[in-house]
Amino acid sequence: METQRAGKKRTRSSAMEISIKTVKGKTINLEVDDNSETIDLKIHGPTRQLVIRLGPEPGSDSDQDSDEEGVIRMIISTLNGKTYNVKVKETETIANVKTKIHGQGGPPVDEQRLMYEGRQLIDNWRTVAHYRVKTGSTLVMMSRLCGC
Repeated sequence: METQRAGKKRTRSSAMEISIKTVKGKTINLEVDDNSETIDLKIHGPTRQLVIRLGPEPGSDSDQDSDEEGVIRMIISTLNGKTYNVKVKETETIANVKTKIHGQGGPPVDEQRLMYEGRQLIDNWRTVAHYRVKTGSTLVMMSRLCGC
């Protein structure tokens, strides 16, 4: 395709199709311009590519339990034996998890302290994926003591 720009004739890069395969085996086809950036990617090949996977291993039991990609079902257990079943996206913050627990009749968000694998989960910007919580994981909730 040719375009005119400021009186100069220029040939536009041709488009090419690339395929991206997700960890669940889904293939996504994209059409991109064959410019210097895509040529650079083709030259470098797989050795310079980074694959980031969040969530359970494909084909694992946890993977089978999740009907939606990126959704985690977890169990919150209190020290007095009460449990809450919470379904969240892996991109949600710990504060969102606490809000969902409160929505199920749990204590107020500021009174919850969640623990996973011996670590307290901080409810600022950190997400469920940050702590590597997987579907079927059990978090322990302790009551935060009041400073009054």
